[in-house]
Amino acid sequence: MDKRFKEISLLIREYSLGRFENDITLSPLLDEVDAISNGINMLGEELRAITISRNYFNNIFNSVSDMVFILNNKGVIEDANRSAEVQLHYESGALFGKTINDLHKGNISILRSITKELKKGNSLISNESFLHTKYGNVIPVSITATYFKDERKKKQVILLTACDITYQKKAENLVIRAIIDTQEIERRRLAKDLHDSLTQQLSAIKFYISSIAESAKNQQQKIILLKSNDALTNVITDMRNICFNLMPKTLEEFSLLKAVKEFCNHFLYHKKAKFIIEQTNALPNFSKELKIDLYRVIQEFITNAINHGNANKITIRFSYLKEILKLLLVDNGKGFDTNQSGRGMGIQNMQSRIKSHKGELNIESYMGKGTSYKISIPLND
Repeated sequence: MDKRFKEISLLIREYSLGRFENDITLSPLLDEVDAISNGINMLGEELRAITISRNYFNNIFNSVSDMVFILNNKGVIEDANRSAEVQLHYESGALFGKTINDLHKGNISILRSITKELKKGNSLISNESFLHTKYGNVIPVSITATYFKDERKKKQVILLTACDITYQKKAENLVIRAIIDTQEIERRRLAKDLHDSLTQQLSAIKFYISSIAESAKNQQQKIILLKSNDALTNVITDMRNICFNLMPKTLEEFSLLKAVKEFCNHFLYHKKAKFIIEQTNALPNFSKELKIDLYRVIQEFITNAINHGNANKITIRFSYLKEILKLLLVDNGKGFDTNQSGRGMGIQNMQSRIKSHKGELNIESYMGKGTSYKISIPLND
C-alpha cells in the first residue's frame, strides 16, 4: 500500500483534533494520490485561516470593556463576552441559555422592543435601558443592537452591546434633581407669598367692601359693591386653588396618600370624575423629594386625564414589594397615540422626575380605550 495514503490518514486525524499546522509534501510523481494530498493541504490552509479569524474575533470579543451578547431570534444568549460575565457577576458560561429578558426583568420585553425596531429596517438601533446582575442590582446601560450573520451556523443572530452608564446617569440625575428641587423651592416660596400677602390683602379689601355695602343707602351703589364683593370672593378662591396646586400643606405635613386623596376630593375634580384610590400593602417612608415627585406625576396625570382625555373614572394604586415601590395610574379616557414624536412637556417632566430616582415609567395608551402609567421605583439605595 502506498505510504502516502497513511500520511493522508494521519493528517486528516490531526485536522479532526483541531491541529492544522502540518501538511503533506507532494512527491515528484504528481499523480492522483498527490492530487488528493494537494486537496488535503488546501483544506488545511482554509481551516488555518478560519481558526485565525475565529481566534482574532474571540480576542476582540473578550477584550472590549462593553458587555457583548449574541442572541438567537428568541432572545436566548448563545454567546457572551468576559466583560458581560464580570459586570453581571456570572461565572464563565453561566449566561449561556438565559434570555436577554431574564437580565432585563422590565415591564416591557426588551427583546420585543429591539426586534420591532430592527424589523422596521433600521440596521442599527441604540437606546437606554437597564440590566440586572446575578444578585439583583440594576445597571443602567446604553444598548446597541444589529442583525449579524453567523457564518459558522449559517443563520442570522442579534449582536447586542450594552455599555454601563452608571456614572453618566448619576451626573444626569444630579442635574435633574437640582433643577426639580429648585422648581419646588420656588413653588413653595410663591405659594407662601401668595397666601400670606396677596390673599390676605384681598380678604381685607373684601371685608371693607362688604362693610360699605351694608351701610350703603344708594341701591345702585349697593348692587355694584355686592357684585364687587362676589368678584373678590371668586378671586380669593382662585388664589387659594393656585396655592393648593403649588404646594398643598397636606403633602408637607402628612403622607403622600392623604395628599393625593385631598387633591382628588378638591372641588375642581371630584365632580368631574370618580376616583378609586387603593393601597395593596403598607408603604415605607419615602424621602421628601420622592413624595413631592410622585405627587406631581399624579397631579399631571389627573389633569391630563380630565382636561384632555375626557376621563370620568381614574384609578390610583400604590403597592410595595421586594423594595420596589409601584404606582399604577389608569383612566378610561379617549387615549392618545404613544408613537407621536412630541408628547408634550408634561410627560417629559414626569419621566425626568421618575428617572431622577432610578425609576421606570411605562406608558400604554390606545385610542378610545384609555391610558395607563406603570411606575416602578427601587427603594433599596
